[in-house]
Amino acid sequence: MAQTIVSDFVIWTKHIHGDAQIEKRILGLREGETLDLKVDGVVGTWNRMKDGKDGRPTPGIRPVGKAKDFWRELYDARRGDLVSLELLGPADLNGPQNTLTRTSDSKREALEAYLALSGQGWRSEGRTFDRDEMHER
Repeated sequence: MAQTIVSDFVIWTKHIHGDAQIEKRILGLREGETLDLKVDGVVGTWNRMKDGKDGRPTPGIRPVGKAKDFWRELYDARRGDLVSLELLGPADLNGPQNTLTRTSDSKREALEAYLALSGQGWRSEGRTFDRDEMHER
C-alpha cells in the first residue's frame, strides 16, 4: 500500500511513496481521464490534471465530487501528514467500502435541493424601463 503527503489541493506523483504502480498508472492517464482511489480509507474519483500550456503533462491528479470535499477537509486538518493510498479496480468499487456511490435516496435529495432553487434568482420589484428610457434617448 502506498502513502502520499497531504501537501496541496491535489496529489502530485512525486509525493507518492511505497508503490510505483500507482505512480505509473497516474502518469499513464491522458488529460481529463479519471481513476478510483481509496485515500485514507475513503473511496473517491480522481481526475488527471490538464497538460501545461506548452504541452508538457502535469504529473498530478485532482479530486472530483465528494472526494474533493474529503480531500479539502483532510488538507485543512492534516496538512503535512502521510495518508494511505490504494489504487482500486472495477471489482473493488462494488464492495461495501465504497462510501461515495449514489443511492436512490441521495439522488432524490439532490433533486429536491435542485427544485427548491426555483424562484431564487434576482427579481426587481421596482419600476421597469424600456431601452430608450434607460439610456435617456
